[in-house]
Amino acid sequence: MDKLSTYEVAWLVGGAERAALVTFVALAADGRLDVAYKRQRVKVARTESTYPVEAAALALVPESGIGVTELLARLAALPEVAGLNAAVRAKGQLRFLRWFSSTYRDLAARPGTGLRRVAVLGVPGIEDVQLRDMLEHPLPDLPKIDPVVPVRDNTIDGSIGPSSGTWTAG
Repeated sequence: MDKLSTYEVAWLVGGAERAALVTFVALAADGRLDVAYKRQRVKVARTESTYPVEAAALALVPESGIGVTELLARLAALPEVAGLNAAVRAKGQLRFLRWFSSTYRDLAARPGTGLRRVAVLGVPGIEDVQLRDMLEHPLPDLPKIDPVVPVRDNTIDGSIGPSSGTWTAG
């Protein structure tokens, strides 16, 4: 169990999504990401990184910032996260057999503290209350508006539908 890094433990227990979560929590806890909790957006504060997964995560964040849910989805799709599969296999662990593994049972029985706890338990393992609340209650997606059909509703009750697009000069 001690031979696995925190990111490898996260991948073994919860797959790419859990590894992305642990990466995000590590960067936010260290202050390398500035988190706007109400808007659920992040910006890069510092660019130093220890692991390739962290460097790739910091490279994903544009200067204007990115939403937390979008960042987590992009993180899970990174090749560096997919590379955790090979690292875990090289250490003798197989993800599809994790339920039968003594390593997995030990992790579930003693999740540990800090990032290791997040790797094993997921969002409930996050100690920072604001960060945990933000990840438990993500903002809903913004509605998609068709750019071809303009929405012209300036009434209070919403009784006017989209225009038909016919206009004649008088």
